[in-house]
Amino acid sequence: MEPPPPRPRVRPYLQYALSAALTVLFLWIAFRGTDPGRLLALMAGANYWWMLAMFACLMASHAVRSWRWGYLLSPVRKGIPFRSLFAGVMLGYMLNNVLPRAGELGRPYALSRREHLSASSALGTIVVERILDTLTSLLLLAILPLVYDGPLVDSFPWLAGAGIALTAVTAGFLAGLTVLMMRRDWADRFLLAPAGRLLPRRMRPRAEAQAHAFLDGFLFMKNPATLAVIAISGGLVWFLYIVMTYVALFAFGLGGLGMRAAVVLLTISSIGIAIPTPGSTGSYHAFTSQALIRLFAVDPSVALSFATVTHAVGFVGVTLVGAWYLVRDRMAAPAAPKATPRREEEG
Repeated sequence: MEPPPPRPRVRPYLQYALSAALTVLFLWIAFRGTDPGRLLALMAGANYWWMLAMFACLMASHAVRSWRWGYLLSPVRKGIPFRSLFAGVMLGYMLNNVLPRAGELGRPYALSRREHLSASSALGTIVVERILDTLTSLLLLAILPLVYDGPLVDSFPWLAGAGIALTAVTAGFLAGLTVLMMRRDWADRFLLAPAGRLLPRRMRPRAEAQAHAFLDGFLFMKNPATLAVIAISGGLVWFLYIVMTYVALFAFGLGGLGMRAAVVLLTISSIGIAIPTPGSTGSYHAFTSQALIRLFAVDPSVALSFATVTHAVGFVGVTLVGAWYLVRDRMAAPAAPKATPRREEEG
C-alpha cells in the first residue's frame, strides 16, 4: 500500500493571499480618483537629481545599518567583513521587495552561508534590529507634537492608541527576550523543556542548540560599550532617513515644508512600511500621500506622485543592488565546508 501524498502547506499561501489583498486595497485607497495623465506629467516633471541624492542617503543608511549589524554580531563572531554584512543587508531588502518579511530569514541565512556562522544567532540579531527600529519609530511618534502643531490627532485619530499598544508589546517582548538571554536556565526550564516534549527525542538536542544560538544574538546587551555604539549608529540610520525624506521633497517643489515636515512624513510613512506588503507597495503610497494631503495641504496629485516616485526609486534601486550581490557572490550556491570557529562571548 502506497503512503498518502504529503498534505500541501496551506498557511504560506494564506499569507501570500493576505499580502496581495492588502497591496490591492492600499493601492486602491491611494490611487482612487486620480487623474492618470496629470499624475504622469508630475512624475515626468520631477527633478530627478534630488531623487539621486535621496537614493544616496538611502544607501548610506544601509551602509550604517550593515556596520551596526557587525556590532550586534560581535559576541558571536568578531571581525565579519563589512562587504559580507552589506551584501546580506541588500539581499534581505531585495527579498522583502518580492515577498513581505522574506528578507528577515534570507538575510541571516545568506550571511551564515558566506561566513560560516550560526544562522539562528544571526536571526536573533535581526529580531533585535527590528525591535530597535520599532522603538525608534515610536520615539519619533512621541515627539511629533514637538515638531508639528497642526491637526495630527484630527487627521489620524488612531495614532495615539496604536502607539501606546505597540510600545507596550515591543517593550514587553524585548524585556522577555533579555531575561531569557541572561537566564538560560529559565529558558531551559520554562520554554525549551515543555516545548521539547512535543518533539521526537532525536530532534530535541538540535532544537535546543538552535534556541540557544538564537538567544546568542542578544549577547551584545552584556557589553555597555557595544550598546552605546549600537544606539549611536541606530540614531544615525534614522537621521539619514530624515535627510533622505527631506531632499526628496525638493524634487516636487515641496522643500519649503522644511525638515520638521520630513520628520512627520517619515514617522507616518514608517507605519505604512510596517504593513506586510511586498516592498511596502500600496501601504507606503497610501500613508505617505495621505500625510502630505491631510497634514500639509499638498495637492493630492502632487502628494501621490511624490509617494510613487520615492517608492519606485527605493524599490528598483535596492532590488538591483541586492540582485547584483546575489549573482556576484553566488549566495545561493552551497558553501564550501569549513571549520566552525569558536564563539567568542563578551563579558
